Amino acid sequence: MSAGEAILNLLFPPKCAFCGALIDPAGEPGPAGSGPEGKDGGLCPACRAALPLTAGGERLRRVDGFPCAVALRYEDMVRRGVHALKFQNRPQRARVFARYVAQAAAEQFPGGFDAVAFVPVSRWRSYWRGYDQARLLAEECARLWGVKAEPVLRKVRNNPPQSSVKTPAERRANVLGVYAVPHPERAAGRRFLLIDDVVTTGSTLSACARCLMDAGAERVVCAALAGAAR
Repeated sequence: MSAGEAILNLLFPPKCAFCGALIDPAGEPGPAGSGPEGKDGGLCPACRAALPLTAGGERLRRVDGFPCAVALRYEDMVRRGVHALKFQNRPQRARVFARYVAQAAAEQFPGGFDAVAFVPVSRWRSYWRGYDQARLLAEECARLWGVKAEPVLRKVRNNPPQSSVKTPAERRANVLGVYAVPHPERAAGRRFLLIDDVVTTGSTLSACARCLMDAGAERVVCAALAGAAR
């Protein structure tokens, strides 16, 4: 650890990405294979031990015909971590979360995409929040792969949050006409990995994936940090 890093850790002690507890700056080794690098820096020992990794059929689900890799189950500790990222001004947590998204996507889609996109929030929400959480996840994943996340999608109409809409049919209707690809030439003939933070019914990911396909994309696969029980 450099002197600069030591000073930063003293002034801003690192906290667990899920529960917010203070953690050892040096990180503690996790179980072999527990993360992309065999360790889970950024997690406290309790959250590391209880991390609800998906398995089997949970790991890959279908979102209106589009395959979607899901890293974690959307349970208590994961829900708290996502809420902190989205609503409590904790953008730094995206770096930890992205490792799990990247690992799930790499396992399910090896060589299956050549561009990384993300589900965008509105310009107003991005301004109010100061960042777009899905974009942060996508950029961190892309950084791990040595590529760039591309803002090919745009949210063109504000709609009520999907969390406030209850039934699957209402969720599908709530995202109709909400997203667009302003420059179709950026999508034409390309294979995209589309990233979002949480997938519930999959209506939002599906709407964005169909926009990419309508713009001429060759293929779209999806990945999410967490998935709600189906």
